[in-house]
Amino acid sequence: MIRSQGSISRSLAGPCYLMTCVALVLLAGAPAVHADVFLDLTAVTPGGPGVGTFSGTLGGVTVSGSISSGGPAAFFFNSPGFGIGDSTIDGSSPQFSYSSVFGPTIPATDRVGFTYTATAGNLVTLTFSSPVTNPVFHIANLDWGAFSFVVTPGFSSLTLLKGNDGPDGDGIDPAFGGPSYSFGLVWDHTPPTTDATVPTVSPPTSGGRSAYASVRIDGTFSAISFVTDAMGPFSDSGSFTISTVPEPATLGLLATGGALLIRCRRRG
Repeated sequence: MIRSQGSISRSLAGPCYLMTCVALVLLAGAPAVHADVFLDLTAVTPGGPGVGTFSGTLGGVTVSGSISSGGPAAFFFNSPGFGIGDSTIDGSSPQFSYSSVFGPTIPATDRVGFTYTATAGNLVTLTFSSPVTNPVFHIANLDWGAFSFVVTPGFSSLTLLKGNDGPDGDGIDPAFGGPSYSFGLVWDHTPPTTDATVPTVSPPTSGGRSAYASVRIDGTFSAISFVTDAMGPFSDSGSFTISTVPEPATLGLLATGGALLIRCRRRG
């Protein structure tokens, strides 16, 4: 039996059409590709060691934060509000929208507000429900205090993506404390100089100022931890959040669908 070219094309188009439809259905159900995903908080319990906690999501990953019990009561999570050291859980804070000191940025987001005293030694841990690669730690108004990430299991290095450091040696320390701190310290290079810039105002990049920065924690982690330290005799407040770049699953589906369409056209 001799089959016409048209009937052959139709018989081949059937399975190709089906495969293409399957790929497009999967694409429609996949999450959209975003450049960066920021922490979306659902709750913050104010308090210090053994009491203070927060919970939320980072894309499809559940995040929980806590301050380990034991040691001095030196670090505290704060209740939601609008001040420098307050938390935000309704996605409304512009604190991390300023591209002059942060990168990546987001117009409005949640944040974990904190207060620290002139005492060192509390352990803060952020735990992920599934491993996160290269999380970015965004810090605002860090002064008279420091966070050492060396205690993070699998820690290798920090990378400064954006910050308010400068030739005057103030703001975030781009050397992360140098070899004395295994290049793992996020802190204000000149603690005695401070500022009280509210979240609705762009942070300073010159003159006396606190530390503002976006710092990538290089590697893949199921949890990240830092130990708080005091760099002087005073207390202060600030806030932080984290972000990450999601896996490009949608891009993979797009490539698959495109390849199927090209294949079907050639076979047809």
